[in-house]
Amino acid sequence: MRSSWGSTFGAARWGRAVGRTGAQRSRRVFVGGAVAAVALLTSVGSAGAVTGLFGALPSAGTAATGGTITFGYLTGATPLTVFPITSDAQASVYTSFEFQYDFWVPLYNGPDGQNQEIDYAVSVGKKPIFSDGNKTVTIPLNSNYKWSNGQPVDANDLVFDVDLIQAAVKETPANFSSFTPGLFPQNITSISAPSKYTVVIHLAKALNPDFFLNDELESEGAIVPLPSTAWNIAAAGGPHLNYTIPANAKKIYDYLEKLGSSISSFGTSPLWRIADGPFVLKTFNASNSSWTSTRNPDFGGSPKPAYNALDGVTYTSQTAMINALKTGALDISTNFDPSTIIPQVPSLKAAGYSVYGYPDLGLTDAIFNFKDTTDHFNSVIAQPYARQALAYLEDEPAYITGIFKGAAGAAYGPVPSVPPTPFTPADSVNPLYPYSPSKAVALLKSHGWNVVPGGQTTCAKPGTGAGECGPGIPKGTPFKFSWAYLTPATQAFESVISEAFASEAKAAAGINIALSAKAFNFLFGNYNDANPAGAKYTNDWGVEFFGGFTDDYWPTTNSLFNTGGTYNQGDFDNATMNQLIHNSVYGTSTSAVTQEASYVAKTVPALFAPNPDLVYAVSNKIGGTAASWFALTQYQTFPEYWYVKK
Repeated sequence: MRSSWGSTFGAARWGRAVGRTGAQRSRRVFVGGAVAAVALLTSVGSAGAVTGLFGALPSAGTAATGGTITFGYLTGATPLTVFPITSDAQASVYTSFEFQYDFWVPLYNGPDGQNQEIDYAVSVGKKPIFSDGNKTVTIPLNSNYKWSNGQPVDANDLVFDVDLIQAAVKETPANFSSFTPGLFPQNITSISAPSKYTVVIHLAKALNPDFFLNDELESEGAIVPLPSTAWNIAAAGGPHLNYTIPANAKKIYDYLEKLGSSISSFGTSPLWRIADGPFVLKTFNASNSSWTSTRNPDFGGSPKPAYNALDGVTYTSQTAMINALKTGALDISTNFDPSTIIPQVPSLKAAGYSVYGYPDLGLTDAIFNFKDTTDHFNSVIAQPYARQALAYLEDEPAYITGIFKGAAGAAYGPVPSVPPTPFTPADSVNPLYPYSPSKAVALLKSHGWNVVPGGQTTCAKPGTGAGECGPGIPKGTPFKFSWAYLTPATQAFESVISEAFASEAKAAAGINIALSAKAFNFLFGNYNDANPAGAKYTNDWGVEFFGGFTDDYWPTTNSLFNTGGTYNQGDFDNATMNQLIHNSVYGTSTSAVTQEASYVAKTVPALFAPNPDLVYAVSNKIGGTAASWFALTQYQTFPEYWYVKK
């Protein structure tokens, strides 16, 4: 599954959680052209030993026994539910990755350090076994996990979770944030527990094993075994129900979802004290969403936490959080806006903190609207050469240096090279269309356009032959369109990139772009050809730029660029793309997703921008493994790997 992102800094993208539900970004506005603006900004970061790393990871040190570690949150970017079956409306990294998963261990969890793959050491499940033409999936479970009430975490607990997810989706797909129509859990014909630590799933249709494991079962940790002997109730003090009966599963889900969505219950209901994670939730402040937790003495994973308590502390702004860091009142920050944190690096280092950043696995893209008929834009953007010309006008190296101050990774396709992934095609690293205004101009001229740098470029040679503009583009058609970006009030790097790109496009190639700022919810909901509600806005936008999407470990663009895809907001329609995505989802090839990503980079269904780093500050009094600090930059907290240093 995937999440999109675009609201507050560090939220899950409403795609991968609704994925990076949104890292809030840089708010620096370019004045004049891109080159002049870049000269005003200086790269402060320095590359570490790891390619793409901004700053330096905290030193490991030696673990002491005991102590408390505090983790920072921003107001409005805090947990929305405690119940681990999370709806679309509640999905964010703050709900799942940085809260729920501290208490309940996902079936499959990751990443494994820098490597974008499942880390079986922090997962309940072992590697699954596929049989029967990939229609039967056998999942062995680790036997070392147990609930804080003493019961083992076993196969029935996984069946319980899946039964509740099926009940949730049957009510409405919006109840499960990782849902894709026709896939999990709708593609499951049966699930059973033939032995204490074995689960068998039968699928209605064979799926690519890599896809089913890394997108469906891993699904950003959304599959979480739940305590089936304690939570199988539909009322406080009510009888324990047989959850394998769908009607009972519905009752249980409805009760737990309502209770879990009540913030006042987070710190009071005894149900939420039954956990298998490294910590157990102790208190939750319903007024400001700060919380405390204690070490789980029954935690079966490894390593066991060496410290006593993990506390979440809420701040009203990034400035307030920085001030807390400078006084030593906070140990680990939330993900910062680079433009806010990087100027503070010298003073934070002096105060005893390490500051580092690393890109999230995913894509940042400006989406083309292939249905916008204004000025025949739908016909213009349907031409691959037009999209390629726009790609040549995008100066990613300058964006990284000037806008992100070094805290971002270049990305020229849907699968980045940083963080490392075995599926990144060469043309996503070495771009097919590197920044070159002269190539953009030459490409347009060779297809019948009268290019007027600084003015208005128009189609001079209409027609479908060689050297002509292409079908549906009359003579005199201007190359112009509207571009909506995320309002700087919530996230600003989109606005800066948008202004720089529009300035370059006009100055170099005579392409006129009308910019406007919109709120994330408006963009995602209404400038969206995949949403019926967006029909009345079809001709209001040519491009939208709200952030991007986080990938799963099998980084297919399924739902993004296939015809009718859930997140295909610009209505890209390409038969070859459909087949390649189908191969990634339903085929058997281990290279299918690489072939798909290569084709995406070649056809440019969207403009790909740098992937911003997730930047954290960590007190030098706190230690941890390098893998744990890299995990944090992928919206994952593995607090069992942290400790207070001696």
